[in-house]
Amino acid sequence: MIVEGEKYEVEIVDLGSSGEGIGKAEGMTIFVNDGIPGDFVLVEITQLKKNYAKGRLIKILSPSKARRKPPCQHAEECGGCSLQAIDYEGQLALKEKWVKDSLTRIGGVVSPKVNDIVGMENPWRYRNKVQFSLSGINSSEKRYRSYKIGFYKSMSHEVADCESCLLQALPVEYISRAIREYITETGITVYDEKTKKGMLRHVVIKTAFGTGQIMVVLVSTERRLPDVRRLIDKIQGALEKVQDEVGQKIRGYSFESLILNINKQINGPTVGKENITLAGKTTIKDSLMGMDFEISPLSFYQVNPVQTEKLYEKVREYAALTGEETVIDLYCGVGTIGLLLAQDAKRVIGIETVKAAVIDANRNATINGIVNAEYICGKAEDELPKLLGQGVQSDVIILDPPRAGCEPALLKAAATAGPQRIIYVSCDPATLARDVKILTEFGYRFIEAQPVDMFPHTGHVETVVLMSRVNK
Repeated sequence: MIVEGEKYEVEIVDLGSSGEGIGKAEGMTIFVNDGIPGDFVLVEITQLKKNYAKGRLIKILSPSKARRKPPCQHAEECGGCSLQAIDYEGQLALKEKWVKDSLTRIGGVVSPKVNDIVGMENPWRYRNKVQFSLSGINSSEKRYRSYKIGFYKSMSHEVADCESCLLQALPVEYISRAIREYITETGITVYDEKTKKGMLRHVVIKTAFGTGQIMVVLVSTERRLPDVRRLIDKIQGALEKVQDEVGQKIRGYSFESLILNINKQINGPTVGKENITLAGKTTIKDSLMGMDFEISPLSFYQVNPVQTEKLYEKVREYAALTGEETVIDLYCGVGTIGLLLAQDAKRVIGIETVKAAVIDANRNATINGIVNAEYICGKAEDELPKLLGQGVQSDVIILDPPRAGCEPALLKAAATAGPQRIIYVSCDPATLARDVKILTEFGYRFIEAQPVDMFPHTGHVETVVLMSRVNK
């Protein structure tokens, strides 16, 4: 019987969704922070529940063959890269296992066909978007003011102060330093979650890998920033500095857009709905798979362009278009998937709840000379039945929902539309498997899955699933 406060020897056999090691002692499941599969560890039980316990790693008795020293100096404190202590081959094997296990255990798929996961040749500096959280302790006396810029620690809202991140594009580190200097020199207050006071809350930096264009978004509780010219000069200087220090190793980057996002909500989303353009353009432009895309502050765009091309090629393969099909792209974002499929389809219709993303998607269709694609703003579960009522026939439906997966009403609407194929793009194996099971109950059959490592060193994996209609 497990006793709280006692120590036990535990073999770590799996990882949880937050990167915690999973093992067993005396028949009970134990969750252990910092443990990785293959480790044999000594654990002190810190919390005892009815069906599981949590433990603190006291000592690694025998390390996993996949264990390594994390390359990032902030890995132990930052909660962003939960898999950095595992070598990359070990990470890929673990993620592929997660997909198979979820489809079997949650989705009810017997012996699912899961292709070998697609990894990266160089799994560093791959992110084109960073979202820094800020945390401040504010005082009327400037010498007592302090702040942190970084990422949340694991399972908390406490910010780990991170001066560097090996997953972000290199210019991001230089811009981050410039923003730190701006905060210090202007005395602008940083939001404190405890007191609910302060001005700056988050910093979002978007880097278009295909063009080098950069957008900086400052999330604030106020509609004005002090000394904006100083901030612009510092960001410009940061980009000149990275070019001077790194030289020919990187392509040219250009600072194209400075946006102030207003978010006064105490509890709610990271960014607000209102954007004020302080300098430059309202959007930046990127190129992907031979097409151009405009990206606005609030629109969704895949964060790993190298792996995105591999992911979308698999979507194109699964769609198997002949030029006669109508494709309905749900959760379409700025329209990337639908527009890439439009050249092989008769018609593409995208549905998205974020108005700015729909504007971007329609503009992207115009930019690329695509006349057979249109985009609608609204909830897919509401708009899809309207299209069916107008006589629209769907041959292929693309589902690319957020991590929480699809609402049951949407899955029912998609199945009712009766497409021959449903292609589901997911960033969470558990919600993917749950939705696969629901679609199976609505008359669709799981064909195969293709995992793609879009997020190296983190506990996330992207998967494309092909499902085929069994009956109308």
